[in-house]
Amino acid sequence: MRRAGRAALLSAAALAAACGVRRLATDPAPSLPALDQAGPELPSTPEAPAAVSTAAASVPPPSAAPPREAPRIWGRVAITTAVLSPSQLIGPEVPFSPQFLRLPAFPERLVFDVSWGLLRVGEASLQVDRIVLFNGRPAYRIVSEARSNAFCDTFYPVRDLNESWLDARTLTSLGYAKKLREGRFFRDEWVLYDRDAGTFVARRTNRDGSFSVRAGTIPARVQDILSSVYFVRAQPLPDGGSVTVDVNTPDNWPLVVRVGERKAASVPAGRFPAVLIEPALRKEGLFVQKGRRLRLWLSDDAARRPLLMKVEVFFGHVTAALREML
Repeated sequence: MRRAGRAALLSAAALAAACGVRRLATDPAPSLPALDQAGPELPSTPEAPAAVSTAAASVPPPSAAPPREAPRIWGRVAITTAVLSPSQLIGPEVPFSPQFLRLPAFPERLVFDVSWGLLRVGEASLQVDRIVLFNGRPAYRIVSEARSNAFCDTFYPVRDLNESWLDARTLTSLGYAKKLREGRFFRDEWVLYDRDAGTFVARRTNRDGSFSVRAGTIPARVQDILSSVYFVRAQPLPDGGSVTVDVNTPDNWPLVVRVGERKAASVPAGRFPAVLIEPALRKEGLFVQKGRRLRLWLSDDAARRPLLMKVEVFFGHVTAALREML
């Protein structure tokens, strides 16, 4: 398949990885104050962050020496170009607090059947089931996974994982990571956002171990392509209206989501009142490559669960239909 086809199949299935460390510590984590009593967020370290460059830097493949494990960071740090992985920034799980903004449904796990035309090719899941400290801030952990079935594995295996960390106090993204394996296509990348400095750092690793690094600026209320799904679900969706989201992938671009008709939608999980939305995607994303049409039906209730997605691609269409709500 051509790249657009690969991205569409993966993206539909998924529904539908550096950064300077200013403060290091080792496990176990320090005790945490009660979040519902905490006022301001954990302070940044006083050192000035490294200068941001918008140019990408390429690094050759590493030598045969075994990779060193990235040290765990506790507390909030400035995002620069020395963090090796977002996993360094993940702290312990924390309970829900009245200070947090609520998602339409939490906790939540959704499972989808994915089809190419009339042929079922795999399944995908979308879940947000915990709040963790991410770079010192409480964040909803969002995970989407896609996996092809045994039949599709014989000619086009898909194993994809996408993660996003959504600030629980502001519903803005703190970072995302993706690991894509689609046939011969390979991608490992992540982006971290420093809202205080208004900057991002991104790293993409190739199959041979070489990698490139980018840095630049971000809008104040940035979303990644996965967190934007949850942000849009939390917004009013008036008839004929639209929602605009500032997305970084790591290019900055406006995601305009138009609200369409309201009518019932039937999926394996049942029949539900639904509202149609159409994201006008301009860059690579979870759903479809630039220039292809995506239609997404959400349940027309307070939960706004994704029910059905249809992506038009050059070789037909890919559909993801909700099978289970766990």
